[in-house]
Amino acid sequence: MSGRRPTGRFFILLMLLVTVLVFAVVQAVRPGEARYAVVESGSSNDTRQVQAVIMRDEAVVTMESGSTVSYLASEGQSVSAGDEIAYVYSAGYSVRQLQELETIRANIRAYHLTILGTIIDTRLDILEDNVQYLALQLKELINKKTNGNLLNLSAQLTQAMESRQTYLSQNQREDSKLTSLYESESKKETQILSWQSVQTADRDGVVSFYLDGYESFLTPDNMANITVEDLKGVLQGRSVDAGGSRLTTNIYRLVNTDEWYAYILTDDAAFNPVTGQNFWFQMTGFEDVVYQATVVSSVKSGSTVATLLRFTDPMGPLLNQRGGKAAISTEMTGLRVPAGAIYTENGQTGVYVYDGAGGTFIPVIVLSNTSDGVLISTEYTSALYVGCYVKVK
Repeated sequence: MSGRRPTGRFFILLMLLVTVLVFAVVQAVRPGEARYAVVESGSSNDTRQVQAVIMRDEAVVTMESGSTVSYLASEGQSVSAGDEIAYVYSAGYSVRQLQELETIRANIRAYHLTILGTIIDTRLDILEDNVQYLALQLKELINKKTNGNLLNLSAQLTQAMESRQTYLSQNQREDSKLTSLYESESKKETQILSWQSVQTADRDGVVSFYLDGYESFLTPDNMANITVEDLKGVLQGRSVDAGGSRLTTNIYRLVNTDEWYAYILTDDAAFNPVTGQNFWFQMTGFEDVVYQATVVSSVKSGSTVATLLRFTDPMGPLLNQRGGKAAISTEMTGLRVPAGAIYTENGQTGVYVYDGAGGTFIPVIVLSNTSDGVLISTEYTSALYVGCYVKVK
């Protein structure tokens, strides 16, 4: 019995079946809309409120306890290496020494009136008036009644007294009592100078007399020892053990205002700054000044992310600011993927890139997460790039 020969309709149905099978196989090995998505380029503006702790590159100068300091520089003054900033008088010095010197000078003035009262000497009168004027100015400056440069004024007074003494000597108006008074004046001045030491700037910087106790702790050299709890303590005003000695007293600090740092703290788990990333930084209360900062490092402790920012903008009004609220903002660029493309494997965040088989896991950093998708970055740019496919849950 002969079989029925296949008809044309049979061959058509067979071809349709084969086509369906081939399509199913291709769909199984090619990325489809249901399981894969195309990686796109993306950007996002990110602005958030944080807590900030300022850390400066500064050197604190001390003196022995019991000493007396007289400042030559003023608060916020820029100085160069070698500039004189203050006179420090050791414990043997007291204001009484200056009072004794003033008494001797008063006796000299009184005696001048006695021995020179009948002598008209315009030149001597000018020299004497100049000495008395400068002596009064020096006294008021030391007693902080006026402002000025103590070093320059002291030099002017010394020169004026030498000119007066030289003139009297040249005009042969020597008097044993007057000579004794001048010797007493010179001896007392020498005695005061013996207690005096000069503090000079060891580098360029800005002088500040405002000290909050964190200067020796919050320094770039101590970064490795600063914890998140320490930073929270600073924001709460808690003191830290920064060493030091009871035998010394801090008198001023010299600040490098062209390179400084700030720690920013946030409990936002979505905040994942990247080393080298740039931010705009604005401290609350100083809204008229905006600084540009670069991320140095970022660590997480519990729920808190602590990020260290580096600044090269001049510090300006933040010279004496230690901590408080701040706002940071940045425009981030990277790769955008659907939220379902983000996986966690062994505690690491990443995506699966289509490779024709099961996919390759590529670690990523999540920059932001919005309704438009997730903005990510990766160091594996040869495997994850715009146009490739990633697996979606």
